Amino acid sequence: MKLVFFLKLFTWFSLRNMRRQKIRTLIVLLGIALGAAVFSSVRLSIRATIDSFSQSMDRIAGYSEMVLSRPGGRVPDYIIANLIRHPDVAAVTALMTTYVKPNNDQEDPFLLIGLDPILDRRFRSWEVRSLRNSNSDGWLSLISEPQTVLISDVLARKFDLTTGDEITIEHPRKSSVFKVVGVLEVDGMAMAEGGYVAITDIASFQEFTGLHGLVDRIDLIFSPATARLSYENIQQRLVKVLPEDIRFSLPSETKETGQAMMRSYHLNLSVLSFASLFVGMFLVYSLVALNAASRRRELAVLRSTGASPQLLFGLFIFEGLFLGVIGWIVSLPVGNIFVKHLLNGISRTISTLFVKVHVDTLLLDEWEILASLGVTLFVSLLASFQPAWEAMQVSPREAFTTVGKPGTSKLTAKQLAGFAVIMIFLSWPISKLPAAGNIPIAGYMAILILFCGFALLSPYGLQKTGQFLSPFLRRFGGVSAYLAGRYMRDSSTRTAVSVGALITAVALFVALVVMISSFRRTVELWVNQTVSGDLFVTTKLGATNRFRDPLPPGVMTGLKELSAPVDLVPSRRFVLTHGNNFDYELDTMDLGVFLQHGQFVWVEGDSDRIHSRLLSGEGVIVSEVFANRTGLRVGENYNAQILNHQLLLPILGIVRDYRTSGGVVFYHLPAFQKRFFDPGWSGVRLFFNQRSNKHEYDLLKLRAEIIQRCGSYIDMVDGKDLRNAVLRIFDETFAVTTVLLLIALIIAALGITTTLAVQILERTRQLNTIFAIGADQKQIRAMIFWEATLLVLAGEIAGLICGFILSYMLVYVINVQSFGWSFIYQISWGTLGLSLPLIIATAIMAALPAIKLVFIDSPATLLRER
Repeated sequence: MKLVFFLKLFTWFSLRNMRRQKIRTLIVLLGIALGAAVFSSVRLSIRATIDSFSQSMDRIAGYSEMVLSRPGGRVPDYIIANLIRHPDVAAVTALMTTYVKPNNDQEDPFLLIGLDPILDRRFRSWEVRSLRNSNSDGWLSLISEPQTVLISDVLARKFDLTTGDEITIEHPRKSSVFKVVGVLEVDGMAMAEGGYVAITDIASFQEFTGLHGLVDRIDLIFSPATARLSYENIQQRLVKVLPEDIRFSLPSETKETGQAMMRSYHLNLSVLSFASLFVGMFLVYSLVALNAASRRRELAVLRSTGASPQLLFGLFIFEGLFLGVIGWIVSLPVGNIFVKHLLNGISRTISTLFVKVHVDTLLLDEWEILASLGVTLFVSLLASFQPAWEAMQVSPREAFTTVGKPGTSKLTAKQLAGFAVIMIFLSWPISKLPAAGNIPIAGYMAILILFCGFALLSPYGLQKTGQFLSPFLRRFGGVSAYLAGRYMRDSSTRTAVSVGALITAVALFVALVVMISSFRRTVELWVNQTVSGDLFVTTKLGATNRFRDPLPPGVMTGLKELSAPVDLVPSRRFVLTHGNNFDYELDTMDLGVFLQHGQFVWVEGDSDRIHSRLLSGEGVIVSEVFANRTGLRVGENYNAQILNHQLLLPILGIVRDYRTSGGVVFYHLPAFQKRFFDPGWSGVRLFFNQRSNKHEYDLLKLRAEIIQRCGSYIDMVDGKDLRNAVLRIFDETFAVTTVLLLIALIIAALGITTTLAVQILERTRQLNTIFAIGADQKQIRAMIFWEATLLVLAGEIAGLICGFILSYMLVYVINVQSFGWSFIYQISWGTLGLSLPLIIATAIMAALPAIKLVFIDSPATLLRER
């Protein structure tokens, strides 16, 4: 019965009031819906990307219990026979993969998988649809007929293929015609890579790629007795029949490595999207506070008729929760629109920065939806707590007066400022605490503490600002400006939450503008210096296959014999794993020629001093990401194994590089060839010796000569186009951030309206007293306008200071702990100079509706005592 009575009272007291204030309520619901929609759509998009990657890795890993690979190369397939006879091994199979594409430059690449159809049946799940009800096995055609392939249902529909059709596939070494002998069921391995897969026999794969006698990896399943042994014991049993350079790993290692790289990106975007809800909290606070302030007499009447303080508290808490639930419901269709646009951008960013992913479906994750609801309700509850507490303090005696008195706070502005200063100073050392698994939890806590500190500091700042400015305001703005300054000086501590909305929004805006501009300018510097070159030549699909395959000897010879006046900078990249934790690149390149045309962006080390040591092969230089992830610094040794060669070289310097999340190690290619072996070239960048006025024409001639000498089984990218593509990817990466900033600023501007409305309603009698003793309406409205201006200016100045502190944390703490890279701190004064005045103007314009509330009721009625 109590619940039914409470709901009836809520309907009569709160819902009816919301219906009378439709515009204001809709604005708040829109703010909550936008915040919740951004939060849920960002998390759903990232979750879908991670799930797609994880499922793809699981389907390819299958049921294997251990994987054998060879660092920097491929495994000789003769050891399969030794493993089959080994008593500890119950099953063994080989696997090869490469990205290929149809003979059409417009089509996306897909994953070609080479396996033994007989040996692989215990490891991976796949079935041929077209022969499912036949007595024969469709996969036998893979063995009996060369150059045959099973394709997924996705590829069959995309390329309009069926059993018996032919498809021409391109690889770095050649193109071949494959016959389609079946379509895979939509299950198991056919769903890896979002369905962009095809299966061929491993012999056909080796023939097609020219990798005779080599496989990418060997998968093992152990006998039941052996499977119970420890990982180390199993290695000791197998090492006797294996070459020394074979590496043991768990089948889940690749998945876990990729997930770890995406986890920080996931959390960073989640925290950033939460900022919209955090700013929306102030909007909920403003509306609930407005309702509590404007209805004090009604609350007093309820108190005088027997309502308890707890009942009034519950009404306003429930009002905040009600707004949160309705806003969250409205966010569902809005989020559905957002997520469609975010999914492509986020998956493309992850594919570029971390690991290649193919998102085929977007499933609603009930836990993500519940998390979105829970966070929205928590924010709404937190926002409505203070106004609900104020409502509890209403005295029944206020029922006998027309205008009630606003609640007071037990803490003075000076006391709050003391707490605020402590919180602000603590935020920096807290942010420096170590990250937990590359997740800067302490850094995020420091940001929250910083925001709260500046919000608590705002009352004292407003008081001192009003006290300092009052004499000047009277001289330059008249009595209205002077009274506005005095009121700002005498304002209560409740303005902490109100001004805190603007401080938070402006601080986020300033910090992210500084971080993004600093990052972009550093990336632009890195692109122009390190990713320099007039033309880049790689194997076909070289970047997609992570430059694993070297250029054919004929291509290398053709490039060396070019008649064009160009310098060649050949390179050979190896993707290695550091300590079973993360993948990184070893880039062996001709540093002598490169440093004649380009340069590294140095973090540590003297390029002139180490130049000779670098070219003599006495050491390596590493990227900042690699140094931060490994903890290795200048002077310490870099240790790696490539095939049967051990590299133990001192680190001579640290440079900035934003290619991969695992980092890059650079070594002089001629020294590598002399000390270890000749790995060939996986790519070449070409520099013109002299630039002419006909650069585009010279570039076209160079391309034509390369095709004539080297053939068409290569990819060529204009250096300018490549650098523009890198910057375009960067801009796309931060597109979500721009949306979040705009939403935060819009919500903060809306909060200014309700904040001033609360202040006007709380002192309606005071304003009308001023009117009664001689002030005209124009002067009183001017006073309110000056108050809005001063509040916005104070909030923007505080937000500016908070934003610079926050930007320093983001650049030198959060990003370093999350991704391992930092960048040169630069402030985009032009962007801030244009944006900040617009924010001020927008916030002041948002205050205009509140000014109209001053003379809604007759002054005579308000001044009459009962």
